[in-house]
Amino acid sequence: MRFTNTPVLSLLMLMLTSPMLRADEAPHARAYLDLLGARLTLIDTQMPTISRAAEQAAKAIHAGRGLGVRGDAGLANELSNRAGALLGYDGRPGKAGGVIVYVFGLATAEQHDVRVLLVKQINEADQLKAGGSVVIGIGSVEQLSRYGLQDVMEEACAAFLDNGVALNRKRVLDGEEVTDRDLADDVSQVVPMATVLNAAVAWAFECELFSALTRLDKVPIVRRSFEIDTRQRRWQRYGSQRFHHDRWLDPISPGLLGRAYLDGLRDVLRDIGTASWRSIAKTAHRADNTLASGGIVWLRAGGRYLPYHVGGQLAADPGMFTVLNHDGSDPKLAVPGKHDFVIAVGESETAGSYEWGEPGMLRGAGRGVAWIINGYNTQRRDLHRREILIDLWAPFGDCVVRVEDYDTPLGPVNSVVGEAVMWMITAEVLGRKHAWE
Repeated sequence: MRFTNTPVLSLLMLMLTSPMLRADEAPHARAYLDLLGARLTLIDTQMPTISRAAEQAAKAIHAGRGLGVRGDAGLANELSNRAGALLGYDGRPGKAGGVIVYVFGLATAEQHDVRVLLVKQINEADQLKAGGSVVIGIGSVEQLSRYGLQDVMEEACAAFLDNGVALNRKRVLDGEEVTDRDLADDVSQVVPMATVLNAAVAWAFECELFSALTRLDKVPIVRRSFEIDTRQRRWQRYGSQRFHHDRWLDPISPGLLGRAYLDGLRDVLRDIGTASWRSIAKTAHRADNTLASGGIVWLRAGGRYLPYHVGGQLAADPGMFTVLNHDGSDPKLAVPGKHDFVIAVGESETAGSYEWGEPGMLRGAGRGVAWIINGYNTQRRDLHRREILIDLWAPFGDCVVRVEDYDTPLGPVNSVVGEAVMWMITAEVLGRKHAWE
C-alpha cells in the first residue's frame, strides 16, 4: 500500500533512517547498498565516455546495422522486449558487422577462471571487430588491469564502459573466512555486484543511444509498459519498425538522458533504503533463522534479469538460497515445507496472484513469504500471516526518464533494483552465517 506524505509518515521515515537503526538493523545489506551508491557515482563521472560510445553505435544503427548483446544472457533479455527498451532489439546476440554490447568478465559457475574467460571473450571481440562490428564493452577496468589485459581490450573494443567494480585483494571467495570487516570493506567481493552495475551502465548507454540518434534526425521507437498499454496498441501500430516516421524531436544533447537514468535509479534505491528497509532487515533475519534451524530458504526468481544469475549460476554467488521456479504440480519436485521460508522476487505482480504460478504452493512455507515487488498493486489484505512486502518503489510503468515531446518514458529500473535487493539480503544473511555454522 502506498502512503501520502503526512506528519506520521515523516516521523516514521526519520526513525527508519536514524543512525541507531542504520547501525544495527542490517549492516551487511547496508554496506552493499552504500557501496552500490558509490559505484553508481563513479559511473556517472564517465558519462562522456558513455555518450561517445553511444554516438559510435548510433552511426552504425543509423546506417542500418543491427544491435546485439553478448557475455550475459540475462542482460540480453533485460534490454529487449520490455518497457523502455528500443523496439529494434529482439534479445539476440547480434551478427558480425552490427553493434555488439559485450559484457566482459562475468564469471559463472561453469567458467569461474576469470582470466581464461576474459581471454576467450577478447578473442571473440577481436573477431567481431574484424568482421566490421562496433563492440561496446562493459566490465571492470580494475579486473582487466589485474590480469594485464586492459591494453588488448582497448584494441578489441570501439569503447569500454567501466562498471566501477573494484577488486578486493584478500581473495575472500577462495575459502578464507568471511568477516564483518570483509563485508564492510568491499561487499562486492562477497556477493555479486557486477550484474547490478552492468545493467545500470547498459540502460544509461541505451538512453544515450536514443539521444545520439535524435542528433542524426532519427527518433527510435521505445516500447511502452504493459501496465500502461494493456492491449499493446503501440506494438500493433509500429510492428517491428526501428524508427518513427510520424514524429520528430529536437536533438538531445549528450549526457542528459544517461544522467537522468542514473539519477532516477539512485532515487529509487534511496526509497528502498528508507521506506523498505525494515522489510529488508526482517526478511534477512528470518532467512538467517531459517537456515540456522535447518530449514530451506527458497527463492522464486521472477522478472527478466534475476533468473539468469541466482541459484549458483555465478561464481560469486555464495549459494545461500535454493531456487524454486516451478508451480508445485510435479510431485517429484520439492515444495516448501513447514520449516521453510520463501523469498519471491517479481516485477509488478500483486503478492499472491496467479502470475506467480501457484501461490498456494509458495504459501505452504511455514515461515511465510517475502514478496519483493512493486507495491502499488498490493494492499494489506493481500498479505497473509507471516508475509512481508518489500516494495521496490519503481514508478508505474517502470521507467524513470521522460523525454520532452515524446510519448513514452525510457530507462526501466525494476529489474535492476530487484536484483540489488536480492543481493542485499544475501549479503546480510552471509554476514551472519558464521554465527551458526
